[in-house]
Order: sequence, then C-alpha cells, then structure tokens
Amino acid sequence: MSYIKKIVDYFFHHDLSEEMTWKVHRRLIKKEDRPEVDSALQSVWDTIGFPEMDETYPKQAFSQLSRNLGFTDQKKPVGKALRIMPFWVKLAAIWLLPLIMLSTSLYLYWEATHVKDALANVSLIEHFVPAGKREQVVLPDSSRVWLNSGSVLIYPSTFVGERREVYLSGEGYFEVEKNVEQPFIVKARTLNVEVLGTRFNLFAYPEIDRIATTLEEGSVQVRLQDEEEKTYHLVPDEQLLYYIESGDVDVKKVVSADYSDWREGGLLFDNYSFKDIIRILQRTYGLNIHLQTSAYNENLLTVHFNKNESVENIFMLLKELIPGLEYKIDGKNIYLR
Repeated sequence: MSYIKKIVDYFFHHDLSEEMTWKVHRRLIKKEDRPEVDSALQSVWDTIGFPEMDETYPKQAFSQLSRNLGFTDQKKPVGKALRIMPFWVKLAAIWLLPLIMLSTSLYLYWEATHVKDALANVSLIEHFVPAGKREQVVLPDSSRVWLNSGSVLIYPSTFVGERREVYLSGEGYFEVEKNVEQPFIVKARTLNVEVLGTRFNLFAYPEIDRIATTLEEGSVQVRLQDEEEKTYHLVPDEQLLYYIESGDVDVKKVVSADYSDWREGGLLFDNYSFKDIIRILQRTYGLNIHLQTSAYNENLLTVHFNKNESVENIFMLLKELIPGLEYKIDGKNIYLR
C-alpha cells in the first residue's frame, strides 16, 4: 500500500485532532501527488459500495467521505488568489474533493446531481480578495459582482444548463443580468439566493453567526438549504437575516444602499457584537488587532462609519461607545484593553 493511500485510509477510519487534520490537508494538496491522491480517494469511494451511476447516492456518499476525511469545517485558507481548475464529470463527488481541499470555503462545491456531460470542458474559477482590498468580477453572462475583503467567489467559465450557479464565502454585491430562461443562484453557506435579474448584497462570512441578504432592486427568493420547502420572497429595501446558531430568521425593512456602502469604503454595523466588529475591521483594513480583554466581546453596537474613515477615528468613536475601552495604534497593530 502506498504512503498516500495509507494516509487516506487512516483518515477515513479514525478521528484526528484539528492540528493533525490540518497537517494532512497540507500534505494531500501537493500537486505532484494529485494522481496518487485521486487513486486513493477512488479506492475509498469503491469501498462505500454505492452504484457508480445511481444519482441518488453520490451526494450522500460524498458527504460521508468528506466528514470522515475532516474536510467539512476548514478554517485556514490554502489557495492562491485566483485559480482555474478542470471541471471533471465522472464520479464528480470524488473528483471535486481536490477543489474543496484547495478552496477557502468548504461549503462551496458543485453538486454531483447537477453534473452534465455538457460541462466536461467547463472550468471553475475561484477569485479570492485579500484583506484590505475590494475587487470587481465580471461573470460570463456579463453580470457583475463586487467582492469585499477576504471574500471568495467560485463560478464556471461559462454558464450552461438550466441555471447560473455561483458560490460565495464572504460579502458580495451582485448586479445580475436578466435571463428568465436561466435563473441565477448564489449559494452561500447554508442558504441559496435565486434571482432572474436584480441588484442585491449578500453577507456570508464563515466566522460571523449571521447571513444577510439585502435587496436593492428587483426581487429575490431565499431558501435555507436544510429547509428547501420554505422560501422567503424579498422586495426592494427588505433584508433577510439568518442566524446560523439559533436558526432564527428575521425579515425587515431597511435602507438597502446603506448595506452596500462598503463598495465605496463605508462601514455599517447593525447590532453587531464588538467581537464581530473587530473581525470585520481586521479584514477591511488589513489590521492585526490584539484584543487583550474579553470584557467587551458581547457588547452590541450599531454604528455607521463614513466612507474611508481613518483607523484612528474609528477607534476614537469605539472608545466613546464602550466605556472603559482603551486602545493603542502601532502601524498595522492595534492593541485593545
């Protein structure tokens, strides 16, 4: 038995620590080992015992394999800023595992039941925006997406089939070209947003316990992936908030433009915990924020910062809003106590 196959087999049959899981992830993504890794994964797939062409089983089997291999909750990005990967068709659930291993978001994968022969020559493009940056992407159908710092967008090199599907981890503002024959679907963590042609903002960072869909123009319908029968229809200036831990859903009226103000450098925190605000500030400004106390973590704040507000002014205001908070700025390092 080869060294790679031993690693995969051991992973499949044992529970490993998070640190060891991460080390094995790093070992398995080496380019020179790709053929051997694929062969080992194929062997594991064969042991599951599901018929190769029965479409009712690949997704279930893939989920089981992913859980056992430890690839269902990766917290550290391992990819480059932009990659184009071949979209393999045969046994898609197995062949897509390298993509998931290389992706910064393991919630994003092309479902095996949607794979068609027509996709054999289609590539998946992954666009990653580093901290402190904002970027715009033009999709194959001329739809446009603005991506916020630390976001990942995965989309095909061309849209074929009945739907236009893309995958988002982070925050994106979408201007979708209308096509009634081919609905546009954004998959983000635990929900799907389906539109025909519209403008909306989607906030879905993996470390924040909320997903926010804010509609600016047109209409959208939002489905929770574990409650496919339940659909929420939004009209302009409505926002759907889904709290992942509790499962609560809240739909409310908002000024939608405020929630896409980040494209021009603005920042809106609407009832966010101090802990989440710090995470977002780190990503937005490319800062290293050292939180030397947890006393303020659960403080809830609502604050709207002006476009391209300076770091100094932001922390001056936070100090006013949170009695007792002290800070020190040293270049890109911020110390809070």
